[in-house]
Amino acid sequence: MSDDGLLTRLMRGGFREQEPRLRIDWMTHTDERIMEHLDERGSSGPGAIAASLEKSEEYVADRCRQLAIRDLLAAEGDGEYRLSERGRGFLAGEVEPEELADDED
Repeated sequence: MSDDGLLTRLMRGGFREQEPRLRIDWMTHTDERIMEHLDERGSSGPGAIAASLEKSEEYVADRCRQLAIRDLLAAEGDGEYRLSERGRGFLAGEVEPEELADDED
């Protein structure tokens, strides 16, 4: 079992403690986990993120693209992503959910 697996993390006491963030309608729980992964490890590709989060690479790649469209992640030239300044602000609770809401409602 990988040290980064969900079950292992839960058995070790769960995920890092934090204030709950307000949910944005388009955002999934996995999106936050992707951003936290990149915050902890720097840049990473969808395959490595998917393995760490125990999700499919296709799903993680799609979520990374969605986060990059909204400027929460920045795409690197080698297919990897890193957390953007706006993404760091979101994790720190400095970005208001209204700033991330889709305008198409």
